[in-house]
Amino acid sequence: MVMKLEELIHGLDGLEEYEIRGNAEAEIGHLSLDNRKCVKNSLFFAIRGLETDGHKYIAGAAKNGASAAVVEEFTQDEITQIKVPDSRRAMSLIAAQFYNRPAEGMSFIGVTGTNGKTSITFMIRHALNKKGVSVGLIGTSGIFINGERQNVNLKTSTTPDPIELQCILRAMRDRGVKSVVMEVTAQALYLRKVEGIVFDVGVFTNLTQDHLEFFGDMETYAAAKLKLFEPGRCKNAVVNIDDQLGRRAAVGAVSYALERSADIAAENIIYSGQGSVFDLVYKGQRYPASLKISGRFSVYNALAAFGALTAVGMDAQYALNALSEFPGVPGRFETPDMQGRPYSVVIDYAHTPDGLENILKAVRAYHKGRIISVFGCGGNRDSAKRPIMGEIAARYSDFCVITSDNPRYEEPMSIMRQIEKGLPEGFSRYKMLENRRSAILFAMENAREGDIIVIAGKGDEDYQEIGGVKHHFSDRETVASLLNENAHL
Repeated sequence: MVMKLEELIHGLDGLEEYEIRGNAEAEIGHLSLDNRKCVKNSLFFAIRGLETDGHKYIAGAAKNGASAAVVEEFTQDEITQIKVPDSRRAMSLIAAQFYNRPAEGMSFIGVTGTNGKTSITFMIRHALNKKGVSVGLIGTSGIFINGERQNVNLKTSTTPDPIELQCILRAMRDRGVKSVVMEVTAQALYLRKVEGIVFDVGVFTNLTQDHLEFFGDMETYAAAKLKLFEPGRCKNAVVNIDDQLGRRAAVGAVSYALERSADIAAENIIYSGQGSVFDLVYKGQRYPASLKISGRFSVYNALAAFGALTAVGMDAQYALNALSEFPGVPGRFETPDMQGRPYSVVIDYAHTPDGLENILKAVRAYHKGRIISVFGCGGNRDSAKRPIMGEIAARYSDFCVITSDNPRYEEPMSIMRQIEKGLPEGFSRYKMLENRRSAILFAMENAREGDIIVIAGKGDEDYQEIGGVKHHFSDRETVASLLNENAHL
């Protein structure tokens, strides 16, 4: 696919303000925001990032074959340049145009919030698939079309960059997808990755401390989340009003809650090792509801999914029936086969203070034996949450094993010491083991009959990033291999 530059951007909605210096007839056959990946006829986007400025790399893009560059200020580089007020926004709009506006003709449900995004999107996809709707899913767990995971190597883990996103949407449309369910992160909203996409439904889950290494403070983080609900960005909103930020976003929205009066509520909740049962209250009617996943957080997720499904026209009872059959998400409250051992294991993605508290409280709500927690914190991320997670683990666990998660470029033991600082004075029921496999082994070796081990932080991730290098590592695989190798466990 090759387009003339002027053809690509002329009359583009939202890009009314631009100036071309150079050859407006330049041919464009490829888009890139990485000068190293430019080829013949590339359009290079000079993006001002957190650490560097893409305007410095225009010459490199031209050397590799780029025929034009999108800039926020003209440079002396000998290449056709298109000056725009905001390169990030322009990238989203131009990418959509380049891939023939793939979002048109598909409906979109976007889910934002600190916790719950993956589970809610999977719940929604499950119900829509059951109804016979062709569904695409974009999120932390990957790219899926009708339940089939796509072999796509993304540069970012949750919401793809605009060029990747529009390419994915084009592939989805070409395969007959009618509804797209997306995790929409605060960073994605802040960096304008979803510019130009109008969401039929926007869902807000909650806001707890995370990503302050990026946003600096909670108010900036909150403001980024709220961008999903700006006029013209989503047609319908479904928000958790038990959360303070949710109440700020609730004007004209469908509300859900467990603690407040809301449009969608749950009452008479009973948790067990087999799941959760409750009464769902909606539009003055009471519906018996059940989930195969236990925990207060799972009920919140179900209310959010129910709100989104009914917002796009699904019958309430049908939505509840579909949610009752939802099998869960890999790495979210996952219970591996323990091959007859007298203790159990839960594997969960929880990697924030709120997420860790949710999973431990969920287990505590029905489990009467000891809880052994195995967890760490990621490197080069919000360090303020580390002692908080230590305090939470000590509060809800009978024994804590502090270990490494994805240390990235930080020293693992330094991260672990910061977690340790959150433990209450005099607390001694813990062990620090840097090697994550050794930490899991220690927990299993010391588990008694009736204990439950909660391994938190990675979920379905199959790697550890150490010193900037990704090594294969799966909590699920580790538990299985340890069981197979050690009959005494």
